[in-house]
Amino acid sequence: RLKAQLAEVDKARQAAEAQLRDASLLVARYREKTIKQLEDVPRVPLGELLHGIEAGKSFQTTELIACPDELGVLKVSAVSWNEFLPQEAKAVEGEYQPDERHKIKKGDLIISRANTLELVGAVVRVADDYPMRLLSDKTLRLVVNEEMVLPDYLLTVLKLPEARSHIENNATGTSDSMRNISQKTINSIPVPVLTFDQQRELINRFSQFNEEMALVQKSGKAMLNDINLLPQKILAQAFEV
Repeated sequence: RLKAQLAEVDKARQAAEAQLRDASLLVARYREKTIKQLEDVPRVPLGELLHGIEAGKSFQTTELIACPDELGVLKVSAVSWNEFLPQEAKAVEGEYQPDERHKIKKGDLIISRANTLELVGAVVRVADDYPMRLLSDKTLRLVVNEEMVLPDYLLTVLKLPEARSHIENNATGTSDSMRNISQKTINSIPVPVLTFDQQRELINRFSQFNEEMALVQKSGKAMLNDINLLPQKILAQAFEV
C-alpha cells in the first residue's frame, strides 16, 4: 500500500512538472508569434529613441542589505527579474548625500550592464519613487524620448529574443558568471518601429498574457510544493500506525 501511494505521488509530481513546462512553452511560443508579426516592421537603434543613458557610480558600501529607510546602492539582482526589487541593495558606508540623478524614481527604465550572460541587459520599469535607493555603476537608466516611443513598449521589446540575442552576442568578458555590455551595445539594440496605437496594443496583449501565465505558473508551483510534502506525510502516518 505504501509503495502504491508513493507511486501515485510520483505520478502527480510528474504531472505538475509537465504543467509548468507547458506553461513555459506557451510563453516561448507566444513570443515567437509576436516576433513573426514584427518581422517586416522596420527597426531603429534604441539610441535614436532615447534622450540618453544615465549611469550610476561606484559607492562605498557595507556587505549588509540596506533597510527600507536606509540609503542603499542597487545590486544587479534588483533588475534581474520581471519586476524591480528595491530590497536588493547594499547599505552605503558612512554619511553620504546622494546626487539627485542617482536616486531611483517612479517610471525609471533601468537596465543592468553586468551580470551572467542570461541576465546581463535585464530591464525593469520602476513603479514608485525610491529616494533611498541609488543607481550603481552596474545599473543604467534609459532616458526615453516619450514623444517617439512608450517606455512600456521598450520594456516589452527589450525582453524579446531579438534584443536578447543582440545583447548576448555583444556581451564581453570571459567569465560565465560576469559579462558586460557597453552603452554602445545598448544604443544599437534594434527596436521595431510601431505607431503609438500599435505599441499600446502590443503592451496590452503581452500584459494580459503574462498575467494569465503567471497565475498558471503560481498554481503549478503551489501544487508541486504540496505534492513534494506528501511522501513525508505518508511515511509519518505509516509509522504512526
